[in-house]
Amino acid sequence: MNNSQPLANALAEVTGQVAGGFLTEENASRAVQSLAYALMDSVPNSAGAGASIINARGRRETTGATDPVVLRADRLQYELGQGPCLSAWAEQRAIIIQDTRQETRWPKWTAAVAELPLRSVLSAPLTSEGRRIGAFKVYSPTPLVFDDHSVFMIERLASPAAVILGHVRDREASQRLSAQLAEALANRDMIAKAEGVLIERRKIGSPEAFAAMLAISREEDRPLLEVARDIVHGLAGQ
Repeated sequence: MNNSQPLANALAEVTGQVAGGFLTEENASRAVQSLAYALMDSVPNSAGAGASIINARGRRETTGATDPVVLRADRLQYELGQGPCLSAWAEQRAIIIQDTRQETRWPKWTAAVAELPLRSVLSAPLTSEGRRIGAFKVYSPTPLVFDDHSVFMIERLASPAAVILGHVRDREASQRLSAQLAEALANRDMIAKAEGVLIERRKIGSPEAFAAMLAISREEDRPLLEVARDIVHGLAGQ
């Protein structure tokens, strides 16, 4: 098999998917899936591949999966807190399971996947600019499939996958931060407006107005922002 051809084709396809366009979570997932299929084409007897990442909300998830078995096997790792992909991620090195039925390092996970068509695993870390993005993995229903050449191939494909996922995660994190800042500013403005209403209505100073809102919040067991909105709309603080 010419292993360089699927790699070259995948990289060309990924470049086309992300070049000249806005990198979204959706097209990043498609790009990573292209790399996952290239990995499967490059490694004999593999049956599913994909990437494990921490999303912008801080949760582990799988992206670019080529098969439902990948999603199921990954989900069990996340639920149990152990498995080859999590170890590759944490230890920053390639991990090989030659046979899940003989493996002893992750007993809960290997027991949980016993009914799946999964006997061997290869996982490599996804790292971009020193940041631990996640792990790239390929599964096989056959034992003793993966070797040093398989490690070479997964590491070559993990590099562009990490760059893509790192960029989209940065964008999502930036968007979330912007939204949180906007919300915080809006909340501050609402509280300031409510203070102004109480100052005018009760002929008191700013400290007294804020203390009055806090008192309502405590007495009614409601968030301060909710109390402030009601005051602004004439529903509280009379």
